[in-house]
Amino acid sequence: MITMRQIEAFHAVISIGSMTGAAKYLGRTQSAVSRLILELEQATGLTLFQRSGTRLRASEDAMLLYEEVRRSFIGLRSIEDKVREIASGIGRKRINVGATPALAGGIVPRAIARMSDESTTTLTAMTSESVCHAVADGGIDLGLVTLPLEHENVHLHWIGEAPCVAVLSEHDPLAENAVISLKHLSNRQILTVANPFRLRGVVDVALKASGISTHAKFETNTSLTAVLAARENLGIALVEPVTAYGIPVQGTVVRPLAEIIPWVWSVLTPVFRPLNTEVERLIESISCLAEDLIPGFHRHPPEDLEKLQKRLFRAGAEDKALGTR
Repeated sequence: MITMRQIEAFHAVISIGSMTGAAKYLGRTQSAVSRLILELEQATGLTLFQRSGTRLRASEDAMLLYEEVRRSFIGLRSIEDKVREIASGIGRKRINVGATPALAGGIVPRAIARMSDESTTTLTAMTSESVCHAVADGGIDLGLVTLPLEHENVHLHWIGEAPCVAVLSEHDPLAENAVISLKHLSNRQILTVANPFRLRGVVDVALKASGISTHAKFETNTSLTAVLAARENLGIALVEPVTAYGIPVQGTVVRPLAEIIPWVWSVLTPVFRPLNTEVERLIESISCLAEDLIPGFHRHPPEDLEKLQKRLFRAGAEDKALGTR
């Protein structure tokens, strides 16, 4: 039978890397920790460590088990923290927010700063898909995601739209232009995000419509990385406006595009959870900040979701279908 003490000892040994360190951390003797590890191996039938003298090396089975143990310990600590918050009254004012890296870095902190200090916020950057799942499961109170969006079990408050921009080194010859056309990018290295199912798909459609080849680009997983690459004169970044205006990078300039490449995102909460005052205030703060920060920002009602998704992604889907024929 597996006991909590065995799991605790295993977690400490893997995390710290030695029996001695784990024993000090747990306030036990090294022999006691060694005995618990041996009992765990006997209970599971797994060889968790290869022993060479006084040294231990975690086995592949141990690392597979550790991932599950680590998640369990994080969950347990979260429960303990929540109990303390509820008992102190803080829990009612804590907001758990999940957002894409661009929104988590470019807009949420500023929106929080505009509010009073009465609430405590936990902000986690994650993919749109992960945010949607976390909101639907109730793991977070507020989510900010980019389209496309599956909105089952989430409440969609509003949808924001704004045009993408170009970010380039301040020493780039095109930096003298007040507005940049996509045609100016012919034979230039284009820096963009790699995910073809979100912003990248819309960017590719716009580049194709302008007759710009899309086969030679610097690809990354965040807009900020593309902006940093632009600063080093590796090319011109085509990114969403939240990163460009919300996380200004010294040595770069932001220029609007002559052609509209729409970037669309939305604000979600769990459908089964009543909207509390703190979350409602943060949603309104995000909306006000977006209007002040992002040129061309427009707020759509939730009813526009299907229409927007068809407009944004139909052209890309048609291109992919033609490519498979």
